[in-house]
Amino acid sequence: MTIENPATYWEELWASGRRYSPLTEPETTLLDQHVGPGRGRLALDIGCGDGALTRHLVGLGYQATGLDCTPAAPALAEPAAGPVMYCCADIEAAQPPPLPQQAYALITARLVFAFIKDKPAFLSRVRSLLTFGGVFWVVTPMAEHLPPDRASTGITSVEEELLTSLWATARSTDLGSLRCYALRAWGDATIEKRY
Repeated sequence: MTIENPATYWEELWASGRRYSPLTEPETTLLDQHVGPGRGRLALDIGCGDGALTRHLVGLGYQATGLDCTPAAPALAEPAAGPVMYCCADIEAAQPPPLPQQAYALITARLVFAFIKDKPAFLSRVRSLLTFGGVFWVVTPMAEHLPPDRASTGITSVEEELLTSLWATARSTDLGSLRCYALRAWGDATIEKRY
């Protein structure tokens, strides 16, 4: 699904009280297994919405920043167990968004990838923001598992191939109609070890 003006589109939906698929325990358990404890490392949650995943990352010990193209969504965020920073910027803007850090050990994009207009440029930007051996965690519906009227909110097998190529490792797990990806950037053996 292509949205020409993401900030306007999402701002109206969030401001109207619209809520999206809540973060589930099976999803957070799977994430925890793939990324391990934060130990103060940096994390960026792209398309953070109301901050549920951002807060979960703080609970794991990450210094987390939530990034969303609309101020309405993070304004709904509940308090976190630790400090959380929210930034309002479009990850797809021509110039990189002003972020508090230049590199992150973990970048997440939950229910975002299907809506990205220029997926190759987005993936290039994500790779440029990851530390060596960092993890890009993506959760997205698969179009083939959705009813025809909602298929545009998921990704196709061609988009999946684009998403999972050019990583040191790419692992996926299905949770109902959602597929979770742990995509690890290239890095030396000391960074690649399990946390």
